[in-house]
Amino acid sequence: MNATLRALLHGCLLAAALGVFAGPLASGAGLAAGALATLLGCVVAQRLVDRRYRAWVGLVWGAALLGGGPLVAWWICASAALAAEAEPRLLMALSDVPRWGGAGAGLALLLRVPSLRWRAALVREGGVVVAAVATTVAAHRDGMIARPLAVSDFFWTQGLDPVVAFLALGMAAAVLLANVLARERSLARAALQLGLVLLLGFLVARHIHGQEEASRAQAGGQQESDEEGRARRGQGGRGPGRSGEGRGGSPHQLSDDVPPPQSQRGGKNRPVAVVVFHRTVKPSNGLYYFRHTAFSQFNGVRLVQSTRPDADIDVRQGFPSTPLTLGSAPPPTDQRTEVATDVALLSEHDSVFMLIDPLELSPLVNPDPTRFRRAYHVVSSQLSGPLDEMIRARAGERTWPDELWKHYTSLPSDPRYGELARQLRDRVRGEYRKSALALAWSIKDHLEKTATYSFARRYDDAEDPTAAFLFSTDRRGYCVHLAHSAALLMRALNLPARVSAGYAVPAERLGEGSSLLIKAENAHAWAEVYLRELGWVPIEVTPERTDVESQPFVEKDLQQMLGEMARRRRAAEPPPPPPLPWRTWLAALREALPWALLAALLLAYAVKTWRLNVPRLVRRRRPARAAYRAALDRLSAVGLVRVHGETRERFAARAAALAPAFGPLTDDHLGEALGSRTRPETAPARTAVVVGRQVRAGVPAWRWVLGVLNPVSWMWSR
Repeated sequence: MNATLRALLHGCLLAAALGVFAGPLASGAGLAAGALATLLGCVVAQRLVDRRYRAWVGLVWGAALLGGGPLVAWWICASAALAAEAEPRLLMALSDVPRWGGAGAGLALLLRVPSLRWRAALVREGGVVVAAVATTVAAHRDGMIARPLAVSDFFWTQGLDPVVAFLALGMAAAVLLANVLARERSLARAALQLGLVLLLGFLVARHIHGQEEASRAQAGGQQESDEEGRARRGQGGRGPGRSGEGRGGSPHQLSDDVPPPQSQRGGKNRPVAVVVFHRTVKPSNGLYYFRHTAFSQFNGVRLVQSTRPDADIDVRQGFPSTPLTLGSAPPPTDQRTEVATDVALLSEHDSVFMLIDPLELSPLVNPDPTRFRRAYHVVSSQLSGPLDEMIRARAGERTWPDELWKHYTSLPSDPRYGELARQLRDRVRGEYRKSALALAWSIKDHLEKTATYSFARRYDDAEDPTAAFLFSTDRRGYCVHLAHSAALLMRALNLPARVSAGYAVPAERLGEGSSLLIKAENAHAWAEVYLRELGWVPIEVTPERTDVESQPFVEKDLQQMLGEMARRRRAAEPPPPPPLPWRTWLAALREALPWALLAALLLAYAVKTWRLNVPRLVRRRRPARAAYRAALDRLSAVGLVRVHGETRERFAARAAALAPAFGPLTDDHLGEALGSRTRPETAPARTAVVVGRQVRAGVPAWRWVLGVLNPVSWMWSR
């Protein structure tokens, strides 16, 4: 292939990468200038290398163009004379020409000159190409399917899932990378490599985007019942891990089910579910709580999930397979409002979570199996009345047995809990000291004024982590520490209390719509106190001081879009039509492809082994030819191959520095091919072995190992 044509083709690849990266940032003039400058830079780099210029010449020119382009663009924008003659839009387009032109030409020189000099530098060039594509769609990470808008908006307006577009971009990045790393010696071989990359990319994309039948069945609402799930997992009780010691882990941890601090969770911006409200109900304290577990049993060290059948009956673990009426309904009161919600999960969950105080739970047919994991319907009794109207409510229920009261009021033997709780009770006005809510508010107010919300400390190594936090001098902690502190202080005043965990989302995010997006960062733990005729009431502790920067909610468009997708309730799906013949063949091809690739790999190793050993294993009429081919394979394995148009004698002279024995073997091969009757002084098969030893001794060990592992290195022998 002509060197200039090869440089232009390579320049097209780099120009495509530049266009993908600069598309959202540059004007049309800037994109055109960048593409042309990239092509020119690749041609100049090829010429510099062909004419034996030192590498630093191209690198210096590349750095100068990369830094000089923005300077010229700044001068154009800052020029008063140009500003007086041209309108702002034209001036911005004009400044884009040197900015992106310099970037394109500079990067082309900085990348291509080292790659043409040293083959290993192609890795850096390929990394830049892939990074250009990856950064363009970086906003799509963590499940942000509506970002970036430049890509996803078009597909949403056409009623298509933008995941297809991002898979196509991934395949394009793979194709660019494959072409950047191509050896550029054979057009047919490059086309074959490109075809394999496209085929593998298509199969991977189809696997990612498609859904297996079992996943579809599960996503379509075929969830197992609580009893089936427990039987399958071999667990007893009322959910996974309900034992006296909790769910494993160190006994000094607060709880394994309470969410860790956001700073230590991966993907905290990742959407986990969308909830569609059938009616708008504002919660009493401004937060929607979605509980998935509760901790009320004190095991001598910490609060864990309860093992009592009559405790925490409002908490469920398994996903429903049939409609259920929950026996945990709080007493009917004017302070509560029934609200129905549909929950569509965007990520896998081990247990169901619901708006607190659920009454009914039933499965739903998944509205979009390609987007959601599963869906279910919940009817809850939301506490919606003003909190100050609940001030007269007493704690607990008259019908509770003494063992259940003790269950909800047990706490550590540390006397400091009782001392601090009595001090906080004494701050309450006399007429309210019998009010459970007033006492809880006193505890809440104390923690909010004296604690600092922080992820800096964990207290995992303390014998009692809650005490280590509550009675520390600086009192730094996050929701886990605050919730446990509030619950244990309420218990010290004989108030039935527990800690719940799940998600807490500000009600203001619902806005005027009916869908609510739940993100991983909404994972939360909170304290609850039981009030007579009201049920469990959340006590939210929000410290006045914090060293954690809060992030604004900017996913309103994603929230609305996912809500619309979750509303598409579908009837039971009809049986799928029989597959078309070509789909049957395609499915068979997909199943056979891994085995075919394995067979091809084994065949390639077999051919390589045969070519290397055939001179010693088989008596041949022309032994020098087979030995010469084996020696060529040994040289090719370490990257030394005869280029197009190079004579065998000249190649032997070039290879003599690495394998001196290859020269005599070449003479033997040429003599045999031309009909010479002179017998070689040494058997050609033995000479080929000597060449292999010299090659191994003359190259680094890693390079020789890579050559041995490469199953197709013999394909470059000529």
